[in-house]
Order: sequence, then C-alpha cells, then structure tokens
Amino acid sequence: MSTYSAERIKLTTLGRWGLKSVKQRFQEKVYVDFDSGCWLWTAAQDGHGYGQMNVDGRPEKAYRVAYRLYVGEIPAGLSLDHLCRNRICVAPEHLEPVTLAENTRRQLDAVGHANDLKTHCRNGHPYSEENTLHVKTKVGTGVGRVCRICRAETTKRYRNKAAS
Repeated sequence: MSTYSAERIKLTTLGRWGLKSVKQRFQEKVYVDFDSGCWLWTAAQDGHGYGQMNVDGRPEKAYRVAYRLYVGEIPAGLSLDHLCRNRICVAPEHLEPVTLAENTRRQLDAVGHANDLKTHCRNGHPYSEENTLHVKTKVGTGVGRVCRICRAETTKRYRNKAAS
C-alpha cells in the first residue's frame, strides 16, 4: 500500500531530462483511444499487464497514480475496479472504488460472460441443448456447461484404463 498522498504526488522530481512533475511524466506515457475512451498506458507494465511507473523511487500501479492525480485519494478499504476491463487503461472515468469482494465478483462475472459466448467446447463439439449438461461450478455458486460427448469419452477412457 502506498504511503504518499494526493498532494505529495504532485511534487516534482528530477529526472533524466530535468525537473518534471509526476503529472507531466504520467501524461507523457498515455495514449487516448477516442473510440473506447480508454487512456492507454504506453510505458512499463508489471507481470500482470498493469501499467507501472516510479513515484518517489518506488514502482506504483499507473491506474492508481491516475486516480490520485485526477480524482483524489482512494477510499480506505477499497480497491479500484477497471470498468472497461482493460488492464492498461488509466482513464479515471473507467475506475471505480469498490470492495475487494465486489471487484472479485465482477471479475468472475466477466469471465463467466465470456464463457457464455462460446458456442463449442474445446474439442469442437457444439453446445446444443441435447449435448450440454449444466453443472454447479467449483468456484462460487455459478452454473457451468459440460459437453456430453467429451464427458462420455473421458468416462470411457477412465473405465478402459481401470479395467486393464
């Protein structure tokens, strides 16, 4: 968790090319996509694909820096949710402070929705009414889909292996 405040982040730093504010350094690393409204981070990223920049000699998530620069402090106990689901987006309008539980729920909903759009299983069988089983998922309380053909093939392989 960062210890600097919204006021402190506006301090200038002596960089390679002279004295620049954190806001100036931040703005130099952003490309605005006018179609989506996203502010795309064009500089360093962490191992998870989130933008990153150094502030006071420490790496900080670029979207958190953006929120502090343009909105204010992130409320205690809340995390920032990317409403656009784009990890390199740093647009303050696309960031909403929510509880960690809500942020996690939204991520699971987004993944679940992506799976709802799939029309075939990984082996190419269609998710038709007669070829689809609806089962309770291991994570959360959601319902998942299982291909009947794939399940039958897996069961057959298991039984053949157990019999030999």
